[in-house]
Amino acid sequence: MNSRKEAMRDVMETGFAVVELTEYLDTHPTCANGLSRYQQAKQAYREAKDAYTAAYGPLCADDVAAGNTWLWTSEPWPWEMEG
Repeated sequence: MNSRKEAMRDVMETGFAVVELTEYLDTHPTCANGLSRYQQAKQAYREAKDAYTAAYGPLCADDVAAGNTWLWTSEPWPWEMEG
């Protein structure tokens, strides 16, 4: 697995691609290539986010695994990590 910093970079890069492709599709809604790339980017984002969450804990409240303990606030926030 990547380091925490590399894993976070993967989440941010794939998330950025999803946002950019969303904006593209807002102006080109019938572009089949754009829609295909959007689906790929969305899947890559999900995978990057899931990998980060599995290795380092939840990024969002809805990433918290069901259980007997609320883990959302038990770790430092991603931006509180040392570079």
